[in-house]
Amino acid sequence: MRAISPNFFQSELCRGPFVYTLTDLHQSNLFVDDDWNITKVLDLEWATSRPVEMLHPPYWLTNQSVDGIDAQEYEQVHQEFMDALEEEERAFPGYGPNRLFLSNILRRGWTSGAFWYSLALDSPTGLFAIFYDHIQPRFEKDHLNDPGFFGIMKCYWSMDANSFIQAKLKDKEEYDSRLKDAFAADIPNTAQ
Repeated sequence: MRAISPNFFQSELCRGPFVYTLTDLHQSNLFVDDDWNITKVLDLEWATSRPVEMLHPPYWLTNQSVDGIDAQEYEQVHQEFMDALEEEERAFPGYGPNRLFLSNILRRGWTSGAFWYSLALDSPTGLFAIFYDHIQPRFEKDHLNDPGFFGIMKCYWSMDANSFIQAKLKDKEEYDSRLKDAFAADIPNTAQ
């Protein structure tokens, strides 16, 4: 991910501005009133200051999991979000041609792929799916149809990747077995 970051971010913004962002912002961390105005935000301990280009609209606007976002469906909601943000920016005192507009940066992030790149970094569980579905095809679409690509690429995700993968697969099998046993113990035998 580090090697491809220059493809997504503008060098003139790498030294700022930086914005205070909530990295764990999702529906269950928001309280709203009867008119859908946000009244409270929870989990502020996950807030951090990041480059403005890493800010993006919430991934859950289409109510899809981070690793299952349909880009075409999300694009429609993203556009609606951007239009509302731009309208708010234009109404803000100090609107003018020399001002840096967040809506422009976020739109450029959608076009450049910075949205997907930042989202992948925000979501360790979604990183692989986001990379293969939305980032990697920007570089070479045919690799997705080449099984050799995945065999080679996996080796660069961590040192001694094959041992790591085997250990994780074994852990998953053991977890599935324990989970099945736990639920089987709670289900009465109804077969007659």
